[in-house]
Amino acid sequence: MLDKLNAVQAHDLDIDVLVKQKGDTPQELIATQQKKEQLVLQLADLAQRYEALEQRINQNHLEMQSLEERRKAAAEAAFRSASGKEASQYQNQEIQFATRYQELAEDTDPLMASYEGLEQEINSLKSELDTLNPKLAEFIAQETARISDLDSKIASMGQERDTLAQGIDKNLLKQYELVRRSKRGVGLVKIVGGNTCGGCSMRLPIHVLQKTMKSQDIVRCPSCGRILWA
Repeated sequence: MLDKLNAVQAHDLDIDVLVKQKGDTPQELIATQQKKEQLVLQLADLAQRYEALEQRINQNHLEMQSLEERRKAAAEAAFRSASGKEASQYQNQEIQFATRYQELAEDTDPLMASYEGLEQEINSLKSELDTLNPKLAEFIAQETARISDLDSKIASMGQERDTLAQGIDKNLLKQYELVRRSKRGVGLVKIVGGNTCGGCSMRLPIHVLQKTMKSQDIVRCPSCGRILWA
């Protein structure tokens, strides 16, 4: 009976290996995904700054347009003035509008330089992302195929395992599965060197060894609790 249980355990351990392999995502896929996430975050940050700059520049241009219109209106009013005093007042307004216009122009120039610089950075990141996306898609396709292959192997091995398990006493199988869950996947161990537990390396008492050799009952290691197999 224990030889059949050993065959079941061999399948269980092989399945454990396959399940672990499923979780071993290739580093190149992880690195590429992380790189894409980084690029997306950088693009989002740059886009936000780009939009804010664009709003400031547009506001400045609108104000400059209004100032230029008001300056021209003041100049025309000064030209049509009936008195020197009135002309002087309009001329002062024209100077104020022109001065403010110049201030805004000087403020806008560095904004435009930053705006153009951000645009170049955004285009560069988009180009990098466009290059990265096909590579990532290829890695994902490879990983999907790898996982699918592992799932097929796990399912096939699971069916074989279940078939083997049908020929094992239910009480023995239940105890094995309970021990296996608590002992890192190994529920059945051979006695090594004639007197040592193959699971925890404890030297087994004589009465345990005798019971293992002669009895049909389930015998477990008094130290680790694994089922012993002579």
